[in-house]
Order: sequence, then structure tokens, then C-alpha cells
Amino acid sequence: MEKLIDEFKEIVGDQHFSSFLALLKEIGPDARSHRISVVIASILRFAVNQLPAECEDGSIAQALLILDEEPYLAHKQSDANEMVFDLVDGLCSEANMMNERESARGEDYSIAENVILEYAAWYNMPWEEH
Repeated sequence: MEKLIDEFKEIVGDQHFSSFLALLKEIGPDARSHRISVVIASILRFAVNQLPAECEDGSIAQALLILDEEPYLAHKQSDANEMVFDLVDGLCSEANMMNERESARGEDYSIAENVILEYAAWYNMPWEEH
């Protein structure tokens, strides 16, 4: 997980990474999952916009591009999905947030899963398709 964090830090830069982490530490631990998921998805969107068109195979950069270009993979088990999940889990840990949570109904879920869905659906605006 540390390798993913380091690679992500390299993508966004030390200054941005420090700012993102400070933000997550400040608002994340008490944030509602559906709200913090959008914030983290925004951070991932920032990162993908920093990437070159070609990325190293098996890298977090490639995983972000894959989910950006093929958002349907957010609903499937894939290497890209797993890698982004692990990155978000690591960011949650760094920010002292619990990734794995339990709903009021006792159902387990994770912020990382929600982040991936938000990230993949970023441009999904069905009202514009008519």
C-alpha cells in the first residue's frame, strides 16, 4: 500500500498530496461516507488529469486511466479496481479514517467502493442524453 501512496504522491506532487491529506485528516474522520467519497473521487480526478496518455503497466496511473476510459469496470472485479481500492484504503489510513464501515442496518461497506463508483460515474449525466 505504501508503494501506491508513493506513486500517487509522485503523480500529484508533494505539495498537493500534503494539502489533500491535510484536508482528509481535517474533514474525513467525521464525514458521512457518501460525502467524503465525492471528495476523494475529486482528488483522483485531479490525479488522472495530471497523467500522460501512456502509463506504465501495472501502475496506479494506468489503473486510474483504465477506470476513466472504461467506467463500467467499476462494477466488475478487475486489477484496476483492486489497485484503486487499495490506494483509497491507504489514503483513508493516512488520514485516520475508517475505510471499512457498517451501515445503520448492519451492512458492511467501504468508502473505497463508493469512491470508485463516484470516480467512474464522474461524467454520467443521464439528463444530458435526451
